[in-house]
Amino acid sequence: MEEYQKKLIEAGIEGAIITVLAYLFYYQNYLLYKWHRGLPLPSRIPFVIAGILTGAAYFIYKLYKIYPMMQKEKIANVIREEENLETI
Repeated sequence: MEEYQKKLIEAGIEGAIITVLAYLFYYQNYLLYKWHRGLPLPSRIPFVIAGILTGAAYFIYKLYKIYPMMQKEKIANVIREEENLETI
């Protein structure tokens, strides 16, 4: 497995963890500051969406940092293949 593939898997796992933690953070803060006893609980859907967007933003950020590494490895593979063809 290539190095950039390992980093992509790592970034995906980190993004999933951040998604869950962001959802919990947004929902709990809303309940602490806006919700009062006796009122029905608010819908969780907006907070789930906000958590997903936060996790996706983190994953895209990490993807842009990993992308140059992917290109360098692909170029290196092409150069190695050309060298192998020349020696044959």
